[in-house]
Amino acid sequence: MDVFINYFIVIVLPILIVVFILLIIILVLNRFKYDLFKPKLENAKSKIDSFLTNLIFSPFDEKVFDIEIKHFKKEIPFEKTWCKKLLLNEIVFLKLNLKGDVTHTFHFLYEKFDLFEYTKRLLNSNRYYFKSLGMYQLEALEYKKGKKYVTPLLNHKNRSVKSSAFLTLISLEPDQLETLIDFSDQITIAEEINIMDILHQKKTKMPTNLSKLIVSENTSIIKLGLKLMVFYNYTNENETIIELLKHPDTTVRFEAILAVKFLFIYEAEPFLIEQFKYEDTENKLEIFNTLSGIGTTDSENFIANLLENKSDENIKLDAVYCLNKINPDYFKNHFVDNEDVRKMVKHVNTPYLK
Repeated sequence: MDVFINYFIVIVLPILIVVFILLIIILVLNRFKYDLFKPKLENAKSKIDSFLTNLIFSPFDEKVFDIEIKHFKKEIPFEKTWCKKLLLNEIVFLKLNLKGDVTHTFHFLYEKFDLFEYTKRLLNSNRYYFKSLGMYQLEALEYKKGKKYVTPLLNHKNRSVKSSAFLTLISLEPDQLETLIDFSDQITIAEEINIMDILHQKKTKMPTNLSKLIVSENTSIIKLGLKLMVFYNYTNENETIIELLKHPDTTVRFEAILAVKFLFIYEAEPFLIEQFKYEDTENKLEIFNTLSGIGTTDSENFIANLLENKSDENIKLDAVYCLNKINPDYFKNHFVDNEDVRKMVKHVNTPYLK
């Protein structure tokens, strides 16, 4: 024990002290360097903001703009990487926050300031973060000329890079959703949300291969295909959607049940009733929601049978709600002597009852 203590005091402790002192020195120097650099950064940012604002809100004139840009490059340390980065960030910020048809002006600025070259260097970087940043810049500026530099990244070994490339290409060419079928990885929920957000914002046309998406071997493509069918109110593949109610994947079945509900596929009713007993609680509840919109007498009898057989207590209230939606008069003449069901009916009709 004494040997260890001596070893720590004589060797380890001095090393720790030296490292600690070096860290303090580095932090102080970095702070000093930042304080010296900050005025230069703020001055350049002020000039860039003023220049871009004046140019963007002026009538577009290529010759005049070109002259002004060449002159402005001399007013700022344009050759410095940090300055190009700052300039590009400001252009992206303005593009994302301004309304109206000013895309051409931003593309002109992007090219005349040679910022596309800066973005290409990011895309060619070995660091995943820089690749994703480059793709974000192209996406934010809607710069379609950058597509050919993004396409190779669809085969990148890194999942995040591949995902960013996939979403960037869809954003740049939202009318080319056919490429979805070629995506081999599982699409995450976040990616689904981003894709649907792009569709809502850009009012894209329906993919020509929409029917192929829901027969893909990739379950995430099937689920996205079902969402797209609902989005475009596509009702030409009702039989295939019904077949998906028996898909081995629970989440695919869930999306198929949702599609049946929103597309009002009435012929799916008997298949939902038959599939009910095989589903987990979440899918059972969604089947109730769907039957409440498309259900007929068959659904009434099915749900009444569930209630009579004292099915899972966790779903009985939803069953009552569903049956009440299908036929609001059903409980006037049925389950009159069933106290539990009557309480649930009362709750359904008076949801705020304690």
